[in-house]
Amino acid sequence: MTLKHRMRHFWQGLLGLALIATAGSAAAAPGVRTVPACTKVNVSATIDVPAGTTWDGLAKYGKWVCLVGTASNMKGTQSESQIPMFKLNNGSTVKNVVIGDGSLGSGTNLAAGGADGVHCYGQCNITNVYWADVGEDGATVKKLSGVTSKLTISGGAAFKAADKLFQHNGDGTLVIQDFYADNIGKLYRSCGNCSTQYARKVTISGVRLGQLNVAGLGVNSSYDSKSGIAGQYDAATITDLVYSGSKPKCEGYVGTGSGNEPVKDTNTSNVARACVFK
Repeated sequence: MTLKHRMRHFWQGLLGLALIATAGSAAAAPGVRTVPACTKVNVSATIDVPAGTTWDGLAKYGKWVCLVGTASNMKGTQSESQIPMFKLNNGSTVKNVVIGDGSLGSGTNLAAGGADGVHCYGQCNITNVYWADVGEDGATVKKLSGVTSKLTISGGAAFKAADKLFQHNGDGTLVIQDFYADNIGKLYRSCGNCSTQYARKVTISGVRLGQLNVAGLGVNSSYDSKSGIAGQYDAATITDLVYSGSKPKCEGYVGTGSGNEPVKDTNTSNVARACVFK
């Protein structure tokens, strides 16, 4: 075999290995998940996770614990005055913990101590976290001055969310991967009327939904003149979102400014450019 032929076989082999690796890394939606058995721990104030650090429930307690808010503003109602169970500062991570008391019933507004979930300021990670009963929201992206937001949620599951599960108020990107949710309103919502609006990005890969009560995602497929960013739009990239119900996987809205109510975007072209399925 000539050197030319040997080199051709070499590069063909490398290409084959690359294709195998790419195929193996494709995100597949997980199966149905349940909340780990956990010991209740009462929490009366937000847990502030310092920048660049990791709060690991298994490392801290040596077992799975379910954190239950006991303060009046941590009961997990739909009140906008709820405070978070965790505040993640830039570069921090929360992992291996259960939020809320999952034993109170099957409804979606049980005030089970889930507080307002997790607030992310800057770039944060939520890894292998279970929301046994979602409070006001499961997690919210907040804007940190000078930092482009990125919240990555990987592993874990969430149950019983009366409204949306993950709320995107700041700028930047929210990533949801290898995740399961059941009995929720929406998996994700880009803020429809925040006082400062942004064209946001969300990436979904390997997510399975059980009962979905409203829609998979709600994105702003256009923004009106009151938003301050008219002409812009959100971008959702969706890979392997598994759901067999009749509710839409991705809905478009017209984003607006504070004090106004967003409406559904009836322009199908706008919705198609904002909700991209791969």
